[in-house]
Amino acid sequence: MKQYQTNKKRRAIRLGIILAAAVLLCSYAVPKWSLAIPVAAYDATQDRQALKKLEEELAALRGSREQANSEYEQALAAYNQTKADIAAAEELKISLDKEILALETEIAKTQELLNTYNEQLVVYGEAISEKQSEIDARYQKFIERVRINYEDSFTSYVEIVLSSASFSDLLYRMDIVASLLEYDKRVLKALDQSKKDLSVIQNDYQVLQYNAQITLEQLSEDMPKLEEKRKQNEALIIQLEADFLELKNAKDATEEQKAYIEEQVKKKEAQVTAAEAEINRKIREAQERERLANYVGGALGWPCDIQHRVISSYFVSRINPVYGYLENHNGIDIPLPYGSPIYAANAGTVIVSEYHYSYGYYVVIDHGGGISTLYGHNSKLLVSVGQQVKKGQQIAKAGSTGTSTGNHCHFTVRENGVPVNPLKYVVQP
Repeated sequence: MKQYQTNKKRRAIRLGIILAAAVLLCSYAVPKWSLAIPVAAYDATQDRQALKKLEEELAALRGSREQANSEYEQALAAYNQTKADIAAAEELKISLDKEILALETEIAKTQELLNTYNEQLVVYGEAISEKQSEIDARYQKFIERVRINYEDSFTSYVEIVLSSASFSDLLYRMDIVASLLEYDKRVLKALDQSKKDLSVIQNDYQVLQYNAQITLEQLSEDMPKLEEKRKQNEALIIQLEADFLELKNAKDATEEQKAYIEEQVKKKEAQVTAAEAEINRKIREAQERERLANYVGGALGWPCDIQHRVISSYFVSRINPVYGYLENHNGIDIPLPYGSPIYAANAGTVIVSEYHYSYGYYVVIDHGGGISTLYGHNSKLLVSVGQQVKKGQQIAKAGSTGTSTGNHCHFTVRENGVPVNPLKYVVQP
């Protein structure tokens, strides 16, 4: 009996050794990656639902921000335009005031000149009348003397001859008579010339008076027009100032609204970033827990057909093509026609397959050893969370969903959740 138990124990030990050897042999016969413990897919359903809600709220806030920015820009443009209109109206007012002042000055000067002309015309009219009276009086005396001389010419000459003391005295007396006649003639001529000169001056002043009167009438007609322009300008300035105050209030209100929404967007972006970071942290923890699951091995494959080898954006710091801010581009962009196949860069487990406001429709595959790949901006997803995929298996179709400027594949490689340059793992065709 004792011998039987001993033999039984020996057979059990021998069987254990055989089984251990069989397991060891099998471990060398099967590929190493197939023995890797599959990374347990972290169930991020609730966390991602919360993140999705935050992203939807963020998208709504960004839409409100765009609307607020648009309203602010419109209000600012209207405010600046009214401000410019007021400045132009003020300049016009200054110009009109100067023009009216100049016109008033010109009217005053013209009126003063017209008064002077009127006064001079009165003076010259009186002078002409006096000259005319003098000419008439002298002319009457001259006519009277001539008439007497002609009527009594013989008696006069006899008297002159008889009264003359000598012949020379006679000649002298005749010269006196001739001189008197010549003097009267010159006086009449001078008076007549003075009358003509006064008449010319009077005519000139009449012309000046007429021109001054026409000018005054024209200026008087222009004054009401300028006054009307000034009234309209003053009314315009009053209206513009009222509009300006209203538009300033509108601008200030939209500016405050813009600042408020911008603050809300930043807060929501921080919440989204924190939520994403928390999900990534949990994924890293899940990966860390499965550290024994070795990397599946081998170089990563090109995530699309090799004829699409151009990289439009590398793993660098760049200006975001949509929003214009500086960012660290955490992968490479490969332009593709819409609907082009997207392939798994290596075998692994799908840990994300959903829509993201920035990545659009995207897939994340864990390849073991803390290595994961991301494929973003797809038009359609062909795999689901927890699914095991092979290297080169089609997982999506290319598109331009999310924050994108055209059809392409955004390809990211992460080491323990931290983005690294994909060209460290994949060779560009």
